Amino acid sequence: MVRLSSALFRSVPVLLSAGAIVLFSTVLGALYLADRAADESESAVRASQLNLRVLRLFSAVQDAETGQRGYLVTGEERYLEPFNRSLSSISSETQILAPQLRDLGLPQSEIDELQDLLKQKLAEIVRTIELQRSGDSAGAVALVKSSLGANFMDRIRAIIEQIQQLGISNSATHITTLRTTMRWLTSIVAGSAALLLVLAGGVLKVMFDRTRQIERARRKLVRINETLEETVAQRTESLQLANNELQSYAYIVGHDLRAPLVNIMGFTEELDRASGIFRSYLNATRASTADANSKAAIEAVETDIPEALGFIRSSMRRMDNLINQILVIARAGNRELNPERLRLNDLLDETLATVRHRLDENNIAVDMDTRLPEVCSDRLALQQIIGNLLDNAIKYMDPARTGKIGIRGWRKGALAIFEISDNGRGIAEGDQERVFELFRRSGKQDTMGDGVGLAHVRTLVRRLGGDISLQSVLDKGTTFRVAIAADLSKTMKES
Repeated sequence: MVRLSSALFRSVPVLLSAGAIVLFSTVLGALYLADRAADESESAVRASQLNLRVLRLFSAVQDAETGQRGYLVTGEERYLEPFNRSLSSISSETQILAPQLRDLGLPQSEIDELQDLLKQKLAEIVRTIELQRSGDSAGAVALVKSSLGANFMDRIRAIIEQIQQLGISNSATHITTLRTTMRWLTSIVAGSAALLLVLAGGVLKVMFDRTRQIERARRKLVRINETLEETVAQRTESLQLANNELQSYAYIVGHDLRAPLVNIMGFTEELDRASGIFRSYLNATRASTADANSKAAIEAVETDIPEALGFIRSSMRRMDNLINQILVIARAGNRELNPERLRLNDLLDETLATVRHRLDENNIAVDMDTRLPEVCSDRLALQQIIGNLLDNAIKYMDPARTGKIGIRGWRKGALAIFEISDNGRGIAEGDQERVFELFRRSGKQDTMGDGVGLAHVRTLVRRLGGDISLQSVLDKGTTFRVAIAADLSKTMKES
């Protein structure tokens, strides 16, 4: 059974860690590809918008020409409205489009030529309108019939078509890149999902094998129970040895986990040092932020790597704390108990004195029964139990109302019972048993804690020959009831 347990603890964490690494890598890859896809999509949209603006510019020139001809034919000023609108917009629009056309890849010479052609075309239109207004209709018509205006329009049209082709090519390039990126993204997500399914299958298989072995053990236990009276002493001794071995195992695991953690800490510092060297190198070489590779390198050493190292450090601190908590519980299960005569009132007075400043700071009143029972039990274990319960009562008080803590106790047969109640946040009904599990917490996670305290308390209470339970109403308060052997020395002798 011990070998089986060791194999389980070796297999499941490895599979779960691999799954976490796959999931984390998938998220990073997906974020990178999604960001790249957004950039390509935005670039494609900009290229399309530029084409549309260029077409609108050409349409404005055509509107100006249409207004000119309408005025020449009819002599009515109302036909000049399209020309007047285009006259004010063409020049400003050309200036706005110039840098975008350069980014698109149009030579500066052709941009200058386009601007000059537009000016000359507008000047030709203005000239014909002035001739018409001065009464020289024949001169205006002759100017229109000349090839001057048509040549301007033909050349403008040719440049506009060139811009359109550049825009279409640019947009197509970005769309192709976008499609490739999306295919990569799909492949990464699909591959990661498949790998996670494989890992989940591995975990299920390990658990299934474990369940089958537990079932075989259960059937064996049934057969043993048939001769329980003959083997009870032997089984009790075996269980005690198994419990001691499990506690030792937890202690060893805690120590073994710290060794790779120390290595990770060391390599993290090495990465930080290497990042600093790379940062100094970039600063010394005055890497240009205009260069895409240099910009990416600067961003990596100044933002990405420090963020990643910060995340790793915070995770290591949390893991170190969890290992410490596991060791605390392991020590609690192994420590030899020393029963002595104790007054619960005295123990509670001592513990309340240590948290008096917190009680005063939070304006919490304590109402303690002066006739709590005397017990023969382990002083340190009781101090830890009482300290944890009072700490929780203070920590989870509702700031919206004045805090109150009540303490009372009594004897019941061979048990000594005491209760610690508060009017704090309370615990939801579905969480009232889970809060005693290791690393489980309830409600808002706005206070420091790792979900170890109540698991530790339950371990200690059970070692003192009793158990702990609670009653709670959400947003009203909680009462923890602790029942321990009134005479632990007698209980230890009987066991």
